[in-house]
Amino acid sequence: MIHVCLQFYTHGFSRGRKNWLPAGRKTLDFLLCIWYYSLMNETLTRTICIKLDVNGHDAALQETQRHFNQAASWIASVCWDERITNTNTAHHRVYGETRSRFGLGSQLACCARAKAVEVVKAARAKEQEHKSHQKPLTCPEFGPRGSVRYDARTYRLLSLDRVSLNTMRGRVICRLILGQRQHDMLIDSMWTIGSADLVWRQGTYYLHITQSTDTPKVRETPETIGVDLGIVNLATDSEGLTFAGAKVHEVRQRYYKRRQELQRVGTRSAKRRLKKLSGREKRFQKDTNHKIAKTLVHKAVVSRKALALEDLTGIRERTTVCRENRYERHCWAFSQLRMYIAYKAAWASVDVRFVDPANTSRTCSECGHCAKANRQTQASFKCQQCGFCCNADLNAAINISQPDVKQPKVSPVCG
Repeated sequence: MIHVCLQFYTHGFSRGRKNWLPAGRKTLDFLLCIWYYSLMNETLTRTICIKLDVNGHDAALQETQRHFNQAASWIASVCWDERITNTNTAHHRVYGETRSRFGLGSQLACCARAKAVEVVKAARAKEQEHKSHQKPLTCPEFGPRGSVRYDARTYRLLSLDRVSLNTMRGRVICRLILGQRQHDMLIDSMWTIGSADLVWRQGTYYLHITQSTDTPKVRETPETIGVDLGIVNLATDSEGLTFAGAKVHEVRQRYYKRRQELQRVGTRSAKRRLKKLSGREKRFQKDTNHKIAKTLVHKAVVSRKALALEDLTGIRERTTVCRENRYERHCWAFSQLRMYIAYKAAWASVDVRFVDPANTSRTCSECGHCAKANRQTQASFKCQQCGFCCNADLNAAINISQPDVKQPKVSPVCG
């Protein structure tokens, strides 16, 4: 099935894969982890995922994948052990040995070094936030079916939907299986074609071609639509629009129980079924988040308002839940939804603001009184001071749209 995936990320951010990502599987998923700070950058980058007809060159591509990722893993280990995160320093340290040890050409050796250094940088950045009780971080590694990075010198788009790829056995020509939308995106003169990743996924090769363009100027506006993110209600805006999470909860529980049953059985047919079910829950969640993000951004464009979201970074470490709710909380894809809203808003020239989530659900949006007792239940809010009643998520969304309301407008009741 042909598909197109648009993604926007910070210019120069790592697009490699880390050691906890299964080989040849999740290059896109790594890109999906890129934070919303891309809004601060002047460049928008999108990735076009195109299915490849390799024309019998499977052996050459597989051999290139194996040598490329062996080289990237070795480079990552050297940089990790010697604490190298500077690209130039890494190049002088590993370039010659990479070519002689793994037989890569000059440009593929540089691409392997770039991929390795990027994930080492990302791992070192994560190490700074690492807690003492957590499992120690290890050196990133790449599987034999990991993606192969191509730059302008190692791949070339040809006419008649063909692409030339550099391999261990020289150049090979593959056919791009293009849909109409992919074709239109490739020939769009507003976008500049950049590097590409060759990805193997479930027996099929894909070429992820990146394109970049200048970020449209953000439209300044004082009016804001606040968006409260949650599990019961995935998103609620300050104008009363609610996206219920009941369907997502139902689907998630169904797949979760089904996986448990099949894993308990453990037969070959059960494992085949598990493999067939793999990724369905994730794709459903992604589709749901895309729809929510598209609706919210469209609403902001039509109303000519900005969007305000809670900055929930680190919420899993700051909060605890009971055992039966642990799986649901850890499957909460708020970061993905936030990223989707951010890049769609950037393309639509909508300003996105992030506010401190502290006490947004406990503060009255009418009088500003803040108390734990205000939030009576998950869905109910009643101010203990002024008696204002409202849906709890809607009240929080209004507070998010007006951050200054967190400061009480009236003095609290004494005595």
